[in-house]
Amino acid sequence: MSKNWKWLSLLVGIFAIFAGFRILVNPAISLASMTFIFALVFAVQGISEIVQYFKSEEKYGWNLFGGIVTLILALTLFSGSFIEMVTFVPFIISFWALTNGITKLLVGFKVRKADKSIGTPLVWMGILGIIAGLIMMGHPLMTGLFISYTIAFVFIYQGIAAIVQFFKTN
Repeated sequence: MSKNWKWLSLLVGIFAIFAGFRILVNPAISLASMTFIFALVFAVQGISEIVQYFKSEEKYGWNLFGGIVTLILALTLFSGSFIEMVTFVPFIISFWALTNGITKLLVGFKVRKADKSIGTPLVWMGILGIIAGLIMMGHPLMTGLFISYTIAFVFIYQGIAAIVQFFKTN
């Protein structure tokens, strides 16, 4: 990094640590603000799955179903109020993990007949998705806090790494 711009690493580190601690202090507000990002990711994934279904030579109805459900979940997140976002996001993510797991499991069984090296990992990912979705549905508060705290700790870690990078290049 150029000597003229290396101070940005320090600034990014301080900002990331500050953001991480703000998320730890206010996990509900952070979760609500992250809802837009979740909705955007879900919308892109849903549209992508629907487009892939229509472009693919072998059409698996479960892929189309998964894409439609994911797109509906995205639209639901986009239209919620602040309180709905905080309380509903863990359920949306849980439901998404569950339906995504079911879809991967069913598609994995079909693909496995043609190619075990691709189908078997899909089956296992599907099983893990179903388990994760069920656990998250049973503990929505824990799910919301887990999401917020995980992001907070990643910000703090990245901030520390950026500050260390700054002092290493001095």
